[in-house]
Amino acid sequence: MVMVDGEQYGRQDGLGTVAALGAWWQQLARDRQLPPVFGELLKAQVDLLARFVDRPLPQPSLASVHELATAATAKVRATRDGDDLVLPPSLRLLRSATDALRSAGAMPSRATGEIVRVNISSGGVPKRPVGEGRIERGGLVGDRQLARVHHGRPWQALCLWSAEVVDAFAADGHPLAYGSAGENMTVRGIDWSRVQAGVQMRLGSALVECTLWSLPCKKNGQWFLDGQFDLMHHDRGPVSRIYARVLEAGDVHPGAVAILEPFADAAVAA
Repeated sequence: MVMVDGEQYGRQDGLGTVAALGAWWQQLARDRQLPPVFGELLKAQVDLLARFVDRPLPQPSLASVHELATAATAKVRATRDGDDLVLPPSLRLLRSATDALRSAGAMPSRATGEIVRVNISSGGVPKRPVGEGRIERGGLVGDRQLARVHHGRPWQALCLWSAEVVDAFAADGHPLAYGSAGENMTVRGIDWSRVQAGVQMRLGSALVECTLWSLPCKKNGQWFLDGQFDLMHHDRGPVSRIYARVLEAGDVHPGAVAILEPFADAAVAA
């Protein structure tokens, strides 16, 4: 078990997070004007991973982070240890990079919407609506994942999606509804192209930070014509669900505020 700033990572969580490091850096950098300090932090990440896997130091780049993270994942899996050497410093570098982007004004401006539905399940999809919910550091109370191989890490505490995106898919004839694809919060009124890695959102009285886009899987094929679940992949545009970690616990319900925050403000009444 590894603790990082109050968040608990089991072995499977650690492996999955090390494997996601390359994608995390890539998504933070995507379509943004990067401040110089971002490059310095990226270099520190490359240095850390290269030392861990005993490789010569490559030219720092997003591609080298991805390659080294893959090698680091294989080493952690093979030796059954070492994630405590990679995971805490890597997560702290990512958080420093996120803070640097925020300080440099690389986050979108404030926008206000609302929570349309709060969704939970005892495992699997679809998730069903509830009249109210409590968000804690581990996620939405009462919600759980059926399989933890690809889910359930602290940075996957919540899954968020856009009501407008769901509505557009449904208008195209796909049998998709709110909660069907497994999002915990269905949000309306925020341009989904502005919701990306590092963005903070006020959900009711809770505050969360978006981490990585949620990759679609075949279990969601039932909600798309001809099983085309890859239509909600982020490479197709702002159509993807996104994961979030919890910064501040709070209460949520349909009709509560959803506020995209370039900087975290004081709690907003739900």
